[in-house]
Amino acid sequence: MKKRFEYKTVVVEPTSSFWTLKYDPIETDKILNKHGSEGWELVCVEGREYVGKFIFHYTFKREL
Repeated sequence: MKKRFEYKTVVVEPTSSFWTLKYDPIETDKILNKHGSEGWELVCVEGREYVGKFIFHYTFKREL
């Protein structure tokens, strides 16, 4: 039987000031650990600019 997976995408928006983005690795670790403890495995991280803001898409998968 083939393995089957479900996927989940979490969008994270760093805080920003006028000139810089603040990326908080501690908050990112909390997000990753929360989903990891629920059985989700991180498979992709994509940074995107959307309407003048920079955001990250974290894509997770877990086996059904």
